[in-house]
Amino acid sequence: MSKSPSSLHIAVLCGGPSQERGISLNSARSVIDHLSSDAVDITPFYVDPHLNFYELGRAQIYSNTPSDFDFKLADTHQRLDEDGFCHRLKSFDLVFPAIHGAFGEDGTLQELLEDYDIPYVGSPSGTCRKMFNKDRAAALLRKAGFPTLPSVTLRQGNPYNRDTIEAFFRDNHLTRAIIKPSAGGSSIGVFSVSSAEEAIDKLEQHIFGKHIDSCGLLEPFCEGREFTIIILQNDQGAPIALIPTEISMSYADHAIFDFRRKYLPTNMVSYHSPPRFTDAQISTIQESAERIFTLLGMRDFARLDGWLMPDGTVWFSDFNPISGMEQNSFLFQQGSRIGLSHADMIRRA
Repeated sequence: MSKSPSSLHIAVLCGGPSQERGISLNSARSVIDHLSSDAVDITPFYVDPHLNFYELGRAQIYSNTPSDFDFKLADTHQRLDEDGFCHRLKSFDLVFPAIHGAFGEDGTLQELLEDYDIPYVGSPSGTCRKMFNKDRAAALLRKAGFPTLPSVTLRQGNPYNRDTIEAFFRDNHLTRAIIKPSAGGSSIGVFSVSSAEEAIDKLEQHIFGKHIDSCGLLEPFCEGREFTIIILQNDQGAPIALIPTEISMSYADHAIFDFRRKYLPTNMVSYHSPPRFTDAQISTIQESAERIFTLLGMRDFARLDGWLMPDGTVWFSDFNPISGMEQNSFLFQQGSRIGLSHADMIRRA
């Protein structure tokens, strides 16, 4: 029996210049796995670390790692420049960005698609810029009355970074803090530190030294219970927060919910959905997440990370325009709690 002609043509975009491009490949595979049908045809496109664009065959998306793509594509595929890439995308009905980190979530890709009037899934460029920069997002939340932690931004080349860090530790009476890139995701370049000297070292040797970011953010270590929550936009445009997931682990010896614990098998982390919070606390998290979704102008779907503090205060720490879509991701975990399959969640995104 032959397939009927496809009625909807979707381009899924993966890869990108960040260290999250391996996660991006898995997200793209999920989109293809769960959205493809006789009525939906999907074509993958890969963006390499140098922002070269390549159209892929469906089979390739399953058989390669990012290093394979980066090594082989220049010799085996025709490279598309930015203009050629966008004109190719204009032949599709819809673009589904699945690029995490820089370029994919910082508003750059979204602005490019907007310039060429290409319809796409996810938040617009201005919103992505607000969400991606943690300091900027926190300032907007603080202005709107949401609880935030004290923090300082540290810029590469600023001769006063050491003085600023030492003063921050002294003024806030800190014995533990978090130093991290001002923008980015997947806990890449995030460190728990116990002194100003250690914070300076991680900032200079890792965040700046390894070109993770040109800005760092220093804040107190949060003594609370970690959670993450998915928000979907319904057909009427209203945000609907799902049931949050509590992330349970030991933070002793400077452990954090880092890249390894997020994406590799481990018995060091457990997840609780619904979380082991009171009904009132869950409602507060959901209502706050929906308000933030609207405040920042998010669209379609998003994932927010935060902490339930010992006094019951809810603090949101990270804002993800494109939630990871690996098979066991929070997006699918939380959808399953209300009876939605993987395919249902992607269609609703």
